[in-house]
Amino acid sequence: MFALSAVSAMDARPASVPRAKRWPVTGEPALAIPGLTVVLQPRPSNGCKKVSDLLPQNLTCVAKTRITAVTSSRITAAELQQLRQFVVLTIGGLS
Repeated sequence: MFALSAVSAMDARPASVPRAKRWPVTGEPALAIPGLTVVLQPRPSNGCKKVSDLLPQNLTCVAKTRITAVTSSRITAAELQQLRQFVVLTIGGLS
């Protein structure tokens, strides 16, 4: 399992709060909640070697100073939007 850290221009936190959102990424389907997971198909742009799941229910925040390496791997805008919607569902923001 590895983690996807997302830092974007749409981050609601001010620059004085140096945090990044992190979601675990797993290739183990048993760790995913069906219907509440962003499925990543392997693509050169996302760095996945096999079908993997982003786990929005395990969202955490980490200090940007703890991020020691940045890769060129990216998810699509649609995958990020889906991930954000699942986070809102996870915390009960939508019914």
